Amino acid sequence: MALREPEFTVLSVEEIPCEFPDNQPLADALALWRLWAGDRPAPCWRDVELFSLPPIIVPQTLVVDTIEGVRDYRYRFWGSAYTDNYGMDESGKLLSETLGPRFVAATFMQLNAVVKSQKPRAYDVAIRAPYSGAVQTKINLRVPIMDEPDTVTKVITMSMFNETTLKDVKHLREAYGEDVKRRAGDSNH
Repeated sequence: MALREPEFTVLSVEEIPCEFPDNQPLADALALWRLWAGDRPAPCWRDVELFSLPPIIVPQTLVVDTIEGVRDYRYRFWGSAYTDNYGMDESGKLLSETLGPRFVAATFMQLNAVVKSQKPRAYDVAIRAPYSGAVQTKINLRVPIMDEPDTVTKVITMSMFNETTLKDVKHLREAYGEDVKRRAGDSNH
């Protein structure tokens, strides 16, 4: 009997209203997305200027391209805070090939909801790293980009990671690094 490989555990994903206190980073980011969209349901990619987002949000941002509708997603942009928290840069990789099956399923659920509704969605998310048990919580604001009429072609995720102790960040990095090494070793066999 094969032992199951440890993976990130999604403890909770709860959809929350896209209502953030005035002058808070996610409220400012949502207002900017609305400005980019103008009178359209969502902006086109050419209208997006990631680096005009609030400075605290830019490193906590992901951009995915939709692949064949919602068959998969490819990371176009992986912010440095994600690298700091997860221990690697997933830019250019398919979502289906990253971070473990439970993490992938929870992320697909959130992205697919944005694609289907063609509207911003917000989620309160908690995950636990393997080995250390460290818990990372964050708010994900996910917004659509429509380069074609009535078709979401990209989703921008703007997150606010809750503060984690340096010890927990170290454990998250170590646990994720071990998980990646183990997956790489398995793929070499």
